[in-house]
Amino acid sequence: MRMGMRRFTRLTNAFSKKLENHCHALALYFMFYNFCRIHKTLKVAPAMAAGVTDKLWEMDDLVAMLEQWELANFKPEYNFVVRQYAIGKGHSVSVLWRGGEVDSVFGFESEHAALDWIREKSQAWLLNQSKN
Repeated sequence: MRMGMRRFTRLTNAFSKKLENHCHALALYFMFYNFCRIHKTLKVAPAMAAGVTDKLWEMDDLVAMLEQWELANFKPEYNFVVRQYAIGKGHSVSVLWRGGEVDSVFGFESEHAALDWIREKSQAWLLNQSKN
């Protein structure tokens, strides 16, 4: 593996300075080695010999698989939730951030008014929040 991948030596510009980048490079190398490259003695890719796949993959297949995974695991940065007050009349809009924080905007007469605020004024509010 060391001879096939120069990231393990500091003699080249491909040396990984960050552990995360090194792990990503290793993952790409192992996927290429097992799925895209024909092994000299096996005469097929190791994944084909093990019965994991029935075709020789190309790098396009790896990129397509990664894009599908990213789409399936993508979480938006924020999410809006309209809530009704437990006591009294009125509604609020809660902004649930990806990290788990919650911001709330209060003072809406109805659920319809809160949804209108989300459609029309939420982007300006988010821009103002990002400046603070």
